[in-house]
Amino acid sequence: MPVKKALRLSRRTLLRGAGGVMVGLPLLECMLDGAPARAQTAAPKRYLVIFDGQSLGGDDDPLLSEFVPATVGAGYDLKTALAPLGAAGVQPWVTVVSGMRIPTAAENAGTPPAGGRADDFHVSSASPLLSGVRSPSSSGRVYGPTSDQLMAAQIAGSTTFKSLVYRVQAAWYLSVSAPYGRDLISYKTDSSGNVVPIPAEVSPRQAFTQLFGNFVPPGVDPATAAAMDYQLRTRRSVLDLVHRRTERLIPQLGRADQQRLQRHFDEIRDLEIRVAATPPPQTSTCVKPADPGPDPALGGKQGLDAGGNTTYDQNLGYSNEDDRAKSFIGLIHMAMICDLTRVASLQLTMFQSHMNMYALTAQGCDLHEVGHFGAGRETTKQMAKGQAWHVKHFASLISKFASTPEPGGTMMDNTAMVFLLEGGHGFDPGSGKTWSSHSTENMACLVAGKVGGLKTGLHLQATGMHPAQVLITAMRAAGYSGSSLGEVSGEIPGLRG
Repeated sequence: MPVKKALRLSRRTLLRGAGGVMVGLPLLECMLDGAPARAQTAAPKRYLVIFDGQSLGGDDDPLLSEFVPATVGAGYDLKTALAPLGAAGVQPWVTVVSGMRIPTAAENAGTPPAGGRADDFHVSSASPLLSGVRSPSSSGRVYGPTSDQLMAAQIAGSTTFKSLVYRVQAAWYLSVSAPYGRDLISYKTDSSGNVVPIPAEVSPRQAFTQLFGNFVPPGVDPATAAAMDYQLRTRRSVLDLVHRRTERLIPQLGRADQQRLQRHFDEIRDLEIRVAATPPPQTSTCVKPADPGPDPALGGKQGLDAGGNTTYDQNLGYSNEDDRAKSFIGLIHMAMICDLTRVASLQLTMFQSHMNMYALTAQGCDLHEVGHFGAGRETTKQMAKGQAWHVKHFASLISKFASTPEPGGTMMDNTAMVFLLEGGHGFDPGSGKTWSSHSTENMACLVAGKVGGLKTGLHLQATGMHPAQVLITAMRAAGYSGSSLGEVSGEIPGLRG
């Protein structure tokens, strides 16, 4: 009986189809020759901050949160707010840190202590939370460089974009007042020594143009790049174009390679479906993604009644932030695959966010006002629905990184991501309420990634510690040489080994 010769494919093998379209194959067993592996270039370290502009619990509601697990240590339970971590299969990558607080002026004879804030809540938590520097008022200013910019100065290297600063919530959505810093989470020190804000990009289309408008993936000649761009723009199915060659190849592979290749094609097919629905595609290699198309229409501002009070219309105050978030997450992922940047901040919603929640959670209210329902309407449980929407997108970002292989494992093995919230739940010195959404007691955050020995899959109680210490821990894990952030120093015990 003749012996079938084993199929051997080059690691650079491409499936070619009509019009010169090509599909790169994943690493298959039949591409390995048994020779010693060539040295791999170390993957870059990366750092990301994701922000949710709300607190953990509501006014007059003694239920602490539907965010913080009841279980401490490994195998923590997932309440409403963190359920998306389980749905996306990324809980093993994520550690929850709870029990933290930002001190207030009321504790220090009326003067904010180091790393503390003014008693008036809104935006006064921004400076200590993001920069570790105290805020003397609720003016909206941040008084020190934020963690993302400090990291950009140390790990950006020769990347084209030292950092990306994006915001998903497209507008303030109120007819009165103005954001006053609520729309900013990134600050740097300028050449004169002044701390200045970095305005966030809010247009996915503009972000795409800035990142990939003239981008050609490494090793791709201009003619090939033009052909790839044409196929992306016309949104033709790559799999359909290489269908015949695929049918001939698969039967020649071993079972493990067949399964691996089918998963690869399934991912591409899923990608094509999502491209047709607007978000840019994601693959495990550096490619120019599809243009996301025009930005979703900008929603109108809420109106005013005869007494000058804000009214509510469920058709206003929303600009399809769900799709905007998907687009920004896709762009961040691809920009980091291509090493265009290593640092990013993503503000999903503003401080004191007035984004309409109706389209997202079927709640006839904006995100901020949910926290003021009152205990009779299960305020804290209602707030968890909004928190879950934010965590869903955080989980999506983790999933993309975790499914992208690179030296050392996956992108998540070389990345630190921190998910922050504006406040916690507890005493509010401004109003005197024991249980208030305007509180920086009982704060919590999420940390994902394994770079620098970060521990994952845990619930750590860091009672009385400062949330900026979570940032310091993540920063040092990702290559930061300092030991402090503004006026705050020290790491969270047990968060990294």
